[in-house]
Amino acid sequence: MVKSRAACFEGPRKVSLKEIELEPAEDQVLVKTFQASICGTDKLYYFGEVPKEVSLPIFPWGHEGGGFVVKVGSKVREFKEGDIVMSFGPGTFADYFLATAPYGCLQAPEGVDIEVACLGEPLACAVHAAKIASKNVGVGDTVAVVGAGFAGQIILQGLKRGGADLLFAIDKIDFKLDFARRFGADITLNVERDNVVKEILDSTDGCGVDLVVEASGSGDGLNLASEIVRHNGTIVIYSHYMKPFLANLFRWHEDALNIVHACLMHHTREEMVVWAREAFRLVRKNIFNVKPLITKRYSLSEISDAFENEILNRNSIKTAIVP
Repeated sequence: MVKSRAACFEGPRKVSLKEIELEPAEDQVLVKTFQASICGTDKLYYFGEVPKEVSLPIFPWGHEGGGFVVKVGSKVREFKEGDIVMSFGPGTFADYFLATAPYGCLQAPEGVDIEVACLGEPLACAVHAAKIASKNVGVGDTVAVVGAGFAGQIILQGLKRGGADLLFAIDKIDFKLDFARRFGADITLNVERDNVVKEILDSTDGCGVDLVVEASGSGDGLNLASEIVRHNGTIVIYSHYMKPFLANLFRWHEDALNIVHACLMHHTREEMVVWAREAFRLVRKNIFNVKPLITKRYSLSEISDAFENEILNRNSIKTAIVP
């Protein structure tokens, strides 16, 4: 039995640390947290976009992270003390967390930096989307990514390696667009400054892009995607939307758009493990450059400040919480 601080999400802009006692059940492992990180969904919850289906409080909170196995349950055979594992959640905003074997966590392979290994869950989701999107890209295709956060940056890297000829990155934060240029975007557009639709139509002979990935998490982002894709083009939806919004489905129908869902989190735990392994394989082959995307770090005791700063200063790609 260990005592651990763990984050409790009580409601919009209310997060606290509470003490919890943890002991692994026969099918669980106890993990000492090395690093957790803030998901885009966590930020939406904190900002007030909590779906009515979600019961509050959420305790323990956090689902991205990893660390060292310090104790294993009596029936666990997949893991041993000392293993470095990444978690599929929940409870990672803590000094320690529990994970259920075999699909609640995954051992990090040799050759993967531990900070990157702790990003296995969001990395798996983004790589899954990148590979789905890349399957829909042909030689000479023009492609856009709406939303240049962590997932958008990974998807952008995958599309660049997958053969996109002209690649647009779209966001409203210049800091994120700077990263997008670093990772292969040919043209970056700021929605608060540029006429995105005109710029893209002018760059594509008035047609629009062949494929657009929506990774902003906003209804505005999806509607923008609908405006910039060509007739018979493809929209790949990565985002997890927290609240209803109006969308122009007339355009989808009249232009026979191909709509592809690419959100891994709604699949099974078994599939999550498969895609985490695939993500790590590609990281080891240097297909994806992940570590530079960790742009801010806070201690667990600073978790409230971390979320508040995500509101006040959005110049971060992936924010880590380190106990």
